[in-house]
Amino acid sequence: MMNLEEMSEILKSSLGIRDNIVGVRLFKSEEEIPQDLKIVERPFRYCSMIQGARREGVSYLAHADYHQCKGGASGLGLLECPENIRTGALYFDKLHKCSTKESGAMIAANMPRILPGSTVASYVAPLDKMRVRPDVVIFVGNPLQARRIVQAAMFEKGGRMSFNTAGIQSFCVDATSSPYLKGEVNVSLGCDGSVRNAGLEDGELVVGIPYDMMEKICIILKENYQGWDKFMRG
Repeated sequence: MMNLEEMSEILKSSLGIRDNIVGVRLFKSEEEIPQDLKIVERPFRYCSMIQGARREGVSYLAHADYHQCKGGASGLGLLECPENIRTGALYFDKLHKCSTKESGAMIAANMPRILPGSTVASYVAPLDKMRVRPDVVIFVGNPLQARRIVQAAMFEKGGRMSFNTAGIQSFCVDATSSPYLKGEVNVSLGCDGSVRNAGLEDGELVVGIPYDMMEKICIILKENYQGWDKFMRG
């Protein structure tokens, strides 16, 4: 069975990723949390946690109170969806992402959110440094890197892949709760909040992979990426 270090290295080498691949575990109870994992010293936004693990190799264990963005925390099942998001007021009045509060409420209602209270803490770390099995694996990359993941996911059973996104709540809902709930790869176009608050760049995509798919995807990439690249480049 492939370990986390091997998975991380295969994604990096086959896709040409320089930054850390990131793992996410959503703990369902306090008993699941290793006793020697330290809680973060101050609140962070979830997207900043992912970016910190990706770029700086930092690990983050955070309960709901240490999630600075309550919209992100609610997407992960740490707390109830805030009223200003649920009613569409945030998207309409402040962010101007919709024509009415009602359409903003529809955006919120259709987000794949984990049931409130089902997560007691989130743990974000570089995949190869994780202390426990992750639920979701995330990387930030370009369209080619995302395409290779899609091709690997389709390799054995075929079909088509549909992505779930609204250009809002990218790291939390698109790249974490959607793969977590649906068991499928999701590719996010990012969100303005993650650009503003966590430094996501304009040309970057965010890819979330259910951990249960990781070993198969890594095997397929390792065996095929050189041939795919050779064909593509002519």
